[in-house]
Amino acid sequence: MESAAPLSLGSRADIQAKRLSLVLSICTIFVFVLAITIPFAGQALHIDDAIFWDFARTNLQSPLQQHMNDYQLLGEQIGQWRDTHPPLDQMYMSLVMRITGSESESPLHLAFIAFPLIAGISMFFLSRRFTRNAMLSTLLLLATPVVMTMSHTLMADVPMLAFWLAATSAFIYGVDKNDARLLTLAGCLAFLAVFAGYQALALLPLLALYAWVNGKLNLRTALPLALPLVGFLLYALYSLSVYGALPRFTHAGGLNVDSDHITNRIEGMLEQIGGASVFPLFLAGFFALRRKRYLLLPLAVAGSVALGIFHYQSGFPLASTVLYSVFMTAAAMTVLSIFSESIVQVRNAIRRLPVDTDFLFLAFWLLSMMIAICILLPHAPAKYSLPFLAPLVLLMMREAEAGIASKTLTRALVVSALIMTVLVANAMSAADFQLAKSYKYYALNLSGNYETEGTVWFVGEWGFRHYMELQGYQYLTSANEAVREGDLIVRPGFTDWPLADSVTRRMQPFETTSTDWNLPLRVMSFEGNAGFYGSHWGLLPYAITDTPVESFTVYRVGPPDKTQQ
Repeated sequence: MESAAPLSLGSRADIQAKRLSLVLSICTIFVFVLAITIPFAGQALHIDDAIFWDFARTNLQSPLQQHMNDYQLLGEQIGQWRDTHPPLDQMYMSLVMRITGSESESPLHLAFIAFPLIAGISMFFLSRRFTRNAMLSTLLLLATPVVMTMSHTLMADVPMLAFWLAATSAFIYGVDKNDARLLTLAGCLAFLAVFAGYQALALLPLLALYAWVNGKLNLRTALPLALPLVGFLLYALYSLSVYGALPRFTHAGGLNVDSDHITNRIEGMLEQIGGASVFPLFLAGFFALRRKRYLLLPLAVAGSVALGIFHYQSGFPLASTVLYSVFMTAAAMTVLSIFSESIVQVRNAIRRLPVDTDFLFLAFWLLSMMIAICILLPHAPAKYSLPFLAPLVLLMMREAEAGIASKTLTRALVVSALIMTVLVANAMSAADFQLAKSYKYYALNLSGNYETEGTVWFVGEWGFRHYMELQGYQYLTSANEAVREGDLIVRPGFTDWPLADSVTRRMQPFETTSTDWNLPLRVMSFEGNAGFYGSHWGLLPYAITDTPVESFTVYRVGPPDKTQQ
């Protein structure tokens, strides 16, 4: 047998240069991730962070327990609350708590920096496969408002994104190189993705599609995909044996296919795409470059403005109307461009002409996830766009590279898009930080503001519930009528619910305080119609408004009325 020829000095130098370039690229991603996360490492628990924190504490004592007894949520007293999320995120949090000996926010946030880092490195390898500007594509994904803002929370969305992208990257390279080790790694990473978020089950048909369109769907490529499927089925059997039911996928009232709700979800998702991804003017511009798609721009603008005027007449403030129209235009151009190009590629396939299978894969990834989210999920928060954000950025970059002849000009425009996206994302992250902070500081400072010999009750969720409970205040459910004369009831502006009539009739407004912030940007605002965390609060991912970040109303309970005596 002949021995392999030794590498020449030039070949060795090339290999070393490539390794050095890869190391420098990963270091760049690491520094960028630190820059967008470290300043927010002290953020208070926010939105569903509190639920994950509660389950993490439960897992400290019972690592496999996926329920809590006598839990209070959304104004209800629940005898046994089963987790609606798979267990990976909570178990990771409990591990951090056990290692650090702390249940406070900062150690948890610092530990969660691992997930945007994994997402960034995975996106880099995906970008090297699908674009010529891998680093810029990677930084754009990390800089989007939805990724940056969600990276400051402890919810499972960014961990799921991280393992989703890692699994996709490993599988694609494994298929391309016929590498069994990478395919096995992809199966393990997909397993972790599924146990971070049930939405990641969509990876199975998605990755199988990639193998199929490249003519490589066989036992070798399909077998690794069995690992997350078998893992989920075993988890479902465990749930059946312990709870007599399948895992809970949502705490909402089930699938709502009412036309008004679906319309709201579609509209909300389009607004999140246009306002919480790449800066909208660049997003629309890049997708208008090829095949005379700029001719679609007047149609997109006209339709978006018409919808904006409709909402303005329904009560939208002028600033929100303008933002709505801009975001909707960017989203419309994105969807129309990708859909029209998909038709072109499918037509080429039918005519046996050359087909861009990479485009079809990315387009299917994006469009299928969008459709599934709009139909299956209860509302349209920005975080639901995370599963299809990577193909959005990759497709946009491919359009820029194909539509602009000059590589220098392409990079200059993408860098400009990156700068504008970072500025918006930082402002939104800061606004979200202020909202989270308002609940913690109100709870910490409440005791010194009011004198009462009675009980202090509160209504509200998210971090507000977490910090109020830590201070010893009592959660008031919808059915609880045990309030007494002289008690205080505190209600925030968000996450409210109806109380018993016998309680409501006795509530006497005592004082309203508000949390203000100098920058006129809000991620949650009824007045500005902003609902970053849910389209039922507002369609926009953020609003330009100087309304309070949050407000808190204190009520004093009066004497029982005659009907109660």
